[in-house]
Amino acid sequence: MVSRAPDSRGWTDPALNHNRLLQQQAADGNYKLIGPYKVIGSQYLFGEHHKADMFTPEAKAYNIFVSYNTYNQEVEFYSTSNPNTPLVREPGTVDSFTIHSNTELGISKNLRFIYGTALGSKDKFYYQQIFAGRQYSVYKRYKSDLGYVGTNLAQSELRQFDLQVEYYYTARDNKGLKKLKANAPSVIKEFKDVKDLSSVITADMFTANPEEALIKAFNSLNEQ
Repeated sequence: MVSRAPDSRGWTDPALNHNRLLQQQAADGNYKLIGPYKVIGSQYLFGEHHKADMFTPEAKAYNIFVSYNTYNQEVEFYSTSNPNTPLVREPGTVDSFTIHSNTELGISKNLRFIYGTALGSKDKFYYQQIFAGRQYSVYKRYKSDLGYVGTNLAQSELRQFDLQVEYYYTARDNKGLKKLKANAPSVIKEFKDVKDLSSVITADMFTANPEEALIKAFNSLNEQ
């Protein structure tokens, strides 16, 4: 279990906080080899081995344990016959999966992920469902890249897993995902021809919690 220190900068994504803590705790020399690089931190969302449900074209599995690799988009799961060695599912071979809530890790509610093709995207990523509406829905994409370690520039082969977050939405009359910046001006501008959201959301709402602000905006959009 990774303890979480309070963050005085306001709301930040819990998974990003968890990723930074793992980077900070990697000072003991633990790393993974990826090509020519020694990479610290973790590519797994909230670490490894989470209770979850997983759905594939051929089977449904409930209350199993999975690890979601945000670097290569593989989903690892553990069978009852071999609980210590994960089986790897390549991107797209899992239709969706749901990581169960875990307040100790900062997962306040179940996290449902859907593979991009089911949402009209050709990108080989899983998208977390933030809000599902009759006309408009919101999703979040996690992706890990190999970044430089700012505190150790002397080791040119040293890298760290940098977790990135992007938001997308779907509209009933347009097939596919469209990228959306999580701030009030961008959301208001994006939907100005659908509905005036200037009285619904504010910049302060996005500072306090951008996902709650997005849910508020998309609730309003779905009232059309």
